Amino acid sequence: MKTLVMSDHAADQLREREMERQSRYDTRMEAYESGLRTRQELIEEGKEKRRQAWAQGWYVRAAAAAVVVLWHRYRKWVESCRRPVKEGPGVEDQIWQEGQAGEDAVAAFFAQTLGDEWTLIRGYHNRKGEIDALLVGPRGIHAMEIKNYKGRIRCDGDVWTRDKHDRWGNQVLFAAPITDHGGRSPSQQVNQAADVLEEFLKRTTPLVRIRRCVLFTSPEADFGDMKNPTVDALLLSRGDLATMCGPGGVRTGPPRR
Repeated sequence: MKTLVMSDHAADQLREREMERQSRYDTRMEAYESGLRTRQELIEEGKEKRRQAWAQGWYVRAAAAAVVVLWHRYRKWVESCRRPVKEGPGVEDQIWQEGQAGEDAVAAFFAQTLGDEWTLIRGYHNRKGEIDALLVGPRGIHAMEIKNYKGRIRCDGDVWTRDKHDRWGNQVLFAAPITDHGGRSPSQQVNQAADVLEEFLKRTTPLVRIRRCVLFTSPEADFGDMKNPTVDALLLSRGDLATMCGPGGVRTGPPRR
């Protein structure tokens, strides 16, 4: 199978968030080191005043300067204990990482399963958003929205929700909406972008039909009630993927591909 990577949104998001964390850390570290340098300068200045006062016999001034030196040394020690720590990845980073892992797993499965008559296009993007994976081959064009969510998935038209239980069987999510940052469900995400692509392709290639699929890759996901789906396929396993690419689809010849 041939693979074309047009963009990698998940990797871009992870990279951007890491750069933001590094920038905040660098700013805090610069302020921290500047504070230590300032405190050291005050210590050296106090030492010099103490030496001068002692040399001139101003013992009270020398004692006062020694107290100031001790104070700044104490403050420097306190400040050194507050050395900035770089933030680690947060919950949203974990979501992006899981999404990227799901897309990579799908790409790896196709690479092992499909021949060179198939092409996988990752990260196609148009004015209506991104399609995670476009699979083009003898059985037509398949547009896939890939999710790596856990739990029981439910669908009613374009409304998608999920329930989730923890390791002890306690329910931690109930009918939680599955949407992107713009509030779109998985079917809306893939359908809107696929509609634009299909309209574009029909200008030069008649009878183009893009098959729309929503795929959940986590082994800890399953389907509950799936009513009135607005996509062509709801996929949950590698077997579903193999069936999608197998006999029964619309054949597409090499020139049209």
